Parts: sequence; C-alpha cells; structure tokens
Amino acid sequence: MLIESEARTITEADIVNFAGVSGDFLPLHTNEEYARKTPFRRRIAHGMLIQAVATGLCARTGVFEGTLAALTGMTIRWLQPVYPGDTIRLVLEVAKLDPEPSRRRGQVLLLCRIMNQSDKLVAEGDWDTLMLRDLSRAGTRTEGDPS
Repeated sequence: MLIESEARTITEADIVNFAGVSGDFLPLHTNEEYARKTPFRRRIAHGMLIQAVATGLCARTGVFEGTLAALTGMTIRWLQPVYPGDTIRLVLEVAKLDPEPSRRRGQVLLLCRIMNQSDKLVAEGDWDTLMLRDLSRAGTRTEGDPS
C-alpha cells in the first residue's frame, strides 16, 4: 500500500521560523554568504524542518485520522539538500505489519520517502507506528469501512 501526499514548497519563512523555534541558527541555514563557501553553494533547509514538514504532509492525507495511536519511533537519512523554493512530497509505504496484533492495536512499520520537485529522493527512513485496529473505538470511520 502506497500513501502519497500533496506537495509543499519550502519557503524562506519556513527556514527562518524553524531556526527560531529550534534555536538552530547555524550559518549553513541562515547566512547566504557563508553557505556560498560550502559544497552546497547556497543555504539549505534544516533536515529536521524537512522531517517536520513530512509529518504535516502525512497528517494532511487523513490516513492517520482516528487510526494512529502513537508514533513510536523514526529513523531518518538525509540524502540530498533541500533549498528554499524546493517543493517536496511524502510517499509512505507499509513495510511490515505486526504478525500478532492485539485486539485493540498493532504495530505498523512505514517506509518514508521524501521526494523533491524533480522526483529525486531527498530523505528516507522508517516510521514505527502503533495503529488502532477497530476504527469504531476511535469514533471515526473510513469510507467503505463496514464497522
């Protein structure tokens, strides 16, 4: 099963706001003159900003509404820089299901891929989730769900 999000452009405001919230004012993210002297040749977005945006893109798909009990872990590998003005999207794939889920919930491992506007993989990793099995317990239903 593949879950694809809509796309979102990383803006200058995103980078400035994330620097303020996180306290990460490293010049690679905030100083164009400094960044020109690095292998990236210009400023790049914070890796954790990209991960945070990916979780927001996931939330906007609606796939976790009423079904996610907890996000229990993440692994992240940053493969390519994301620059101000780049547009990213999220692709999630169910990689592993709990072989013996409880009556109420089970573990689901999701493969997370973040792609840019050129369909280049910029980050990947795993999201470990604890999902509710009975959607009626969450008080919601998905379209076509008979429960």
